[in-house]
Amino acid sequence: MQVYNNKRRTMSKEQPKSKTMRKGMTLVEVVIVAITLPFAVIVFDTLFHSMLSDIPRSCRLVEENTTLLAVLEQMQQDISAAKALPKSSGQYTAGEGLLLIELADGMVSYELASGKMFRHRFTEPQKGHDEEVRVWSLPNAKVQWRIWQKDSNAYAVEVRTAIRYKLRSKYQDRMANSHLYFIGSIPEGL
Repeated sequence: MQVYNNKRRTMSKEQPKSKTMRKGMTLVEVVIVAITLPFAVIVFDTLFHSMLSDIPRSCRLVEENTTLLAVLEQMQQDISAAKALPKSSGQYTAGEGLLLIELADGMVSYELASGKMFRHRFTEPQKGHDEEVRVWSLPNAKVQWRIWQKDSNAYAVEVRTAIRYKLRSKYQDRMANSHLYFIGSIPEGL
């Protein structure tokens, strides 16, 4: 035993621990990190998956729905100003893929084909010359119209719309809506 400054101390091989210097991790700390790290990776993986796939898909869905709403607005204006909804005109026959609208100054047709909506405005429908063509890109849109009739006179058009997306090998319809437009609801001259 040695005496230092009149105090008795025993000498041992243990060095006093410094609270500021730490050179490594203990086995318990390593095990805790090894156990919690996979759970953290799983949580962040779902978050990154959401950010990298779901958010862009949702943006495309909203963008396509906005385009579809622009088509419906134009269709509503045409149907509201319509004189009639003929079954055929010249070489065109209205049906599931073609909607004909007779206006005071010509004819308008809507056609959904190959992921695009076409609006043709005819000034001389018997000759089949179109004066104005508008095209909207709707690659995932599902548009169906049905003409409402009473005593074989058409008075309204029901338009059902949805955006169809494939999610995990299944198709789902999103933002499905049904609209009903009455012909001639806007008086002439407005």
